[in-house]
Amino acid sequence: MEVPPLAEKMLRTKVDKLERFGHKITSVHAIFGREKYLFTAELTLSAKGVSLVSRAKHKSDLLTCIEEAIDKLETQLKRKEDKQVELLRRRTLHRSA
Repeated sequence: MEVPPLAEKMLRTKVDKLERFGHKITSVHAIFGREKYLFTAELTLSAKGVSLVSRAKHKSDLLTCIEEAIDKLETQLKRKEDKQVELLRRRTLHRSA
């Protein structure tokens, strides 16, 4: 499947915004597909200590499918960051007591 330049540009800008969660992103692997009227996007993100996979399917548009997959990755990164912050809080509480 030929990826439109607009989709590639959108994917790059959205992935760059994911770095605000404190993870240094080392690579992103994207697989796009189309079966009749169903678009699919699978994104694999690798960062320091983290490897995340996100899949999305959409009937009408590849761009919407990419946005859904990025949103899922964003949610996963938020959870990972929250867990790390909570772990640090627990460690500091135990040390001060």
